[in-house]
Amino acid sequence: MALLLVGTILLGGCSASNEETEYLIRKAVLERQNQGLRELIVEAEQGTLIPRERFLVGIDEKVIGDALRFQLPLERPLGKKFVVHLDSATVLLRDKFGYITLDGEIHRPQTPERKTTLRIHGGLGAIAVDSTTHRLSVTIAVDRIEVRSAGMFDRVLGAGGKNFIADKGRDLLQDALPTLQIPVALAQNIRVPAIQEGSVALDSLVVPLELSVERVLAAGGKLWVTLHAEVGQVRGAEKGIGISVKKKQRKPPAGGRS
Repeated sequence: MALLLVGTILLGGCSASNEETEYLIRKAVLERQNQGLRELIVEAEQGTLIPRERFLVGIDEKVIGDALRFQLPLERPLGKKFVVHLDSATVLLRDKFGYITLDGEIHRPQTPERKTTLRIHGGLGAIAVDSTTHRLSVTIAVDRIEVRSAGMFDRVLGAGGKNFIADKGRDLLQDALPTLQIPVALAQNIRVPAIQEGSVALDSLVVPLELSVERVLAAGGKLWVTLHAEVGQVRGAEKGIGISVKKKQRKPPAGGRS
């Protein structure tokens, strides 16, 4: 990162305009959105947009945004000599991948007052069911990093130097971003209690489910997730089959005689 900063200073004389920087940011966002729209059109034409016989979960963008903002402010090491600090975020779910921005800054641990402010532009990344929490785990995919201000080096770097920092620091920032834990509990085991009704008794059962994310769609301000479920080995008496039927006792006739 130190060499990276020196390189950007040397590149300051051939800086691009702010208009070009904005164009590159918008281009990265639109490429993701267009890709998502093309995939939606193909899936709709094939009739596979919402697969049948699957679990469908809908989550409002406010819930996802609150889950992300709940983890902020956040500080994590960026390489060996820098720290990234994130303090705000927005989530919009209008196309297949959604649009997520995070605002923050980068600084050296020994000089936190010398900040380089930035905005991260991205969308929804990989989504899976967390085997520990049984919640949806969502990563953030970075499309573009916008260096908004470099403090005392702002004029020296120019737009070209800022773009250089953004390009080279993308992978480092990608690894530093938080993973979203969406507060939607997905039961991994269905417990059927024991039943005793008259002469019929049914042992308690545990039906394990193996859930996996099959399709993800952001649209209309919601995140739609279709889940595939496979039933594992049922646990209970005789592997889940413990039914007994007892002969109902006859009442004695009136007068006490059998």
